[in-house]
Amino acid sequence: MAKKKKSQLSSEGKTELAKAIAEKSQTFARTYANMETSVTRFFRWLSSWIDRLLFNQKHGKMVALILAILFCIMLDSDDNFDLFKANREVKTLNNLSVSTIVSEQAYEVSGIPETVTVEVIGESSDLQMLNLQDNYQIVADLSGLTEGAHDVTLQAKNFSPRLEVIIKPSTAVVTIKRKESKRFTLGYDFVNTAKMDSIYALGEPQFDQGEVVVRASTETLSKIAFVKALIDVSGVESDFESEAEIAAYDQAGNRIKVDIRPSTVKASVKVSTPNKSVPITLVPNGTMPNGKAIASYKLDSQAVTIYAPESVLETITELPIYIPVHNLTSDQRITMPINLPSKVTKASLNNVAIEIKIENAETKEIKDVPIQYKNAPSTGYDVKAVDGNSGTMVVTVNGAKGQLEGVTKNDIQIVADFSAVTEPGVYDIPISITGTNKLLTYETKSTTIKLEFRKKE
Repeated sequence: MAKKKKSQLSSEGKTELAKAIAEKSQTFARTYANMETSVTRFFRWLSSWIDRLLFNQKHGKMVALILAILFCIMLDSDDNFDLFKANREVKTLNNLSVSTIVSEQAYEVSGIPETVTVEVIGESSDLQMLNLQDNYQIVADLSGLTEGAHDVTLQAKNFSPRLEVIIKPSTAVVTIKRKESKRFTLGYDFVNTAKMDSIYALGEPQFDQGEVVVRASTETLSKIAFVKALIDVSGVESDFESEAEIAAYDQAGNRIKVDIRPSTVKASVKVSTPNKSVPITLVPNGTMPNGKAIASYKLDSQAVTIYAPESVLETITELPIYIPVHNLTSDQRITMPINLPSKVTKASLNNVAIEIKIENAETKEIKDVPIQYKNAPSTGYDVKAVDGNSGTMVVTVNGAKGQLEGVTKNDIQIVADFSAVTEPGVYDIPISITGTNKLLTYETKSTTIKLEFRKKE
């Protein structure tokens, strides 16, 4: 296959092409030169105007004022524009304690916040280093200040100088008062008693000293109502010794921050387990239906051991179990909880099983039951029954036959209460009736008796 021949320009064609290229180059050069001249003229014109503004005394002041206003606007803008804090972060430290530099032995200081919030601004790397520090602090430096009220600026200590620290609040109105000394008799409180078994009783603590010295301003000392040693009794089971913290309180029981010397005291406490075994008795509560009564009962435990302070145990002779009887119509076996009297901390039993026997009820009259007078003044006054009353009453006793046998007037007590009587006169005095046998009920025809309360002749 034959190859195509390359076309070639004649010498005249080459000459014409060179002329065309030269003409276009000259045109482009002239255009670029014109543009360069125009730009140069524009910048010369702009430069001359700037020179007129900046180097003219009248215009220069105006330009400086405008620039200053623009700069202030940028700094105070809501967009937090800051030319000098690019790429900076903010870290907030909450509840940072405030330390005080002052002679605590000589002065009482008030008004310093216990904690403040601190905002730390800086580069991320510096804030990272802050997390590894534990020696930075906020300080109220009161050194050199005298008694009275002062405006004190809180200071940031031990922060990197590359960090900006903002304290909120940054100031405090501080009152400085000179301390006085006063001696107080030492009382005590047992703390954490809930963490001690209730069967144990704590004796009166003995201290190695009975008084302490409290230093505070005169005003604060006047607010102190008592000073107590706080004795921790967590888990105690026997006699113990403890180093007890001492605290001062106002009349309302609020703790007062003062200087106490010594701040602790050695306390020795006796621990005992006072207890007493008392019989369990059954007490019907309510009225039995269908003319029935409890003939007898049997307990699976006849007595219970109770734990309480000795003074409380002395007042308890039995432990009553109150049983509702309004639905009790036949022999039953029931289980009842043991309810502890006030100040009894624990019992050996939580409940008791009771077997109850039921019989038809009968009645019996007991005559000449004497009336006893309660809350009647004994000096210069006496009491006399009126309207034919003899000072005794007839009592109707209701219960099972076996329980009624042997009941006498000595087993019944009628009490007339004079609590509402304030001066001599004739009154209808309310009476109450009780008997030693709790399975019986006791009634009289009247719930009052007419008595004369008079001065002795």
